[in-house]
Amino acid sequence: MGISATFVGLLLCSVFLTTVYGGNNYLWGEIGPNDYHLAKDTVSKAFFLGLVQHKKYVFKQSNNLDALTITAIRITDKKKDNGATAVLVAGGPGSKGATIEFTSQRGYGIKDLVEIWGR
Repeated sequence: MGISATFVGLLLCSVFLTTVYGGNNYLWGEIGPNDYHLAKDTVSKAFFLGLVQHKKYVFKQSNNLDALTITAIRITDKKKDNGATAVLVAGGPGSKGATIEFTSQRGYGIKDLVEIWGR
């Protein structure tokens, strides 16, 4: 009884800490050892009191004939609290491009790092 209660307490504590400090980080696909780093960009938009901010990020490769296929997209939220959410709306792993839409929480801005790998 005592061991199971301790285990449940530790489990609830870890879930709480993950929720509080986890941020809105995303990983679509898998980063392999032979993948090339195709892009590394910061997406940001300043806060405006009482408003929800939106920002669209579009990744395109200039030469479609020699374009590499995206294998992974990693988004790291640079805000520890009240970070933005990201939605992959087009493309992504398995395609040549990607479109990601970011949405902030009301009254907060957007500051995320987008990294894209491919081969």
